[in-house]
Amino acid sequence: MLISCFPARDRAQAFGVAPRMALSLGGDMTLQLPAGAVFRAETGAAAYDSIRFSGRPQADLLSYPGSRIDVVRHIGVRGPGMAMATSLNGDFDALMVNLTSSGRYRGRCGDTAIDTTLQRGHVSFVPGQYVTELEFPAAHNVLALFIPSREMQRIVAELGADDIKPMASERQDRLAQLIAMVETEIRSPGFAADLMLDGLMRAIGTIMVRHDTVPSGHSPGRIRLSPARLARVIDFVEARLDQEISLADMAQVAGLSPFHFSRVFKLATGETPYHFLGSRRLNRARALLLGGPMPLAELALHCGFASQSHFTAAFTKAMGMPPGRFRKHRRS
Repeated sequence: MLISCFPARDRAQAFGVAPRMALSLGGDMTLQLPAGAVFRAETGAAAYDSIRFSGRPQADLLSYPGSRIDVVRHIGVRGPGMAMATSLNGDFDALMVNLTSSGRYRGRCGDTAIDTTLQRGHVSFVPGQYVTELEFPAAHNVLALFIPSREMQRIVAELGADDIKPMASERQDRLAQLIAMVETEIRSPGFAADLMLDGLMRAIGTIMVRHDTVPSGHSPGRIRLSPARLARVIDFVEARLDQEISLADMAQVAGLSPFHFSRVFKLATGETPYHFLGSRRLNRARALLLGGPMPLAELALHCGFASQSHFTAAFTKAMGMPPGRFRKHRRS
């Protein structure tokens, strides 16, 4: 696999002059793909669908419509041997984990030379401000998260860093595990999926900026969540159970940073913000199911779910039976 990353300001120079897909191998060596042999996917994930491939890409969109993070399993590019790809979308950061071990990975990312083999479970990260060129085995499989760049920038800023540098097929076992957890939560969201995803993205950001500036004063030992602040947070959550709630939202109500809030909230309540929000939404769901004949699609919206199917799956997982059966059983 060959990767070359260029800052966004070099896009026109790299791709706007000649109608060819040019892949720089370093030195004077380049590979060029004729403009007529360009293929794009139609998964519904804007960032992935903007990538230009040398053959027809095969991929599955795993995230639901409207998800703020797109999850795509890239299955491969049709055809034997090697394939090429060029990404020009600057609005999304790409975080990828290898699903197969196949072939060699070499080239450049910015000023960094790369020369290694593809290993299953290794992780790559390409910030949205980079144009990316790739040459890779056509049969290579990747699980990719496409994250709005502004969201990653917000998380990184809260952690005290300026940015995250590109990462090229590195062994990051914990990071690969977190990516898999994001995939699971997006494919089958629970009662507090918004907070779960927020927490997972913060954990990912923490790992990725660990080598950069570390925020000071992160010990929560002297910080407490007063009863008045806790009451404001609870009122805020109860009033917005039908809306997306982030850790940053709850922390702002408490007047604390997200880092401190998640810790002192558990000290004050015995629950993480994720479990607290999930239990509140589950309680609302049970009350609405027993309170009248509200259609399940409408009830799902009142509990913060975008679809009835996701609500049904989450309720069944939490209660051991689907909501319709729960309603019928409790009323009988």
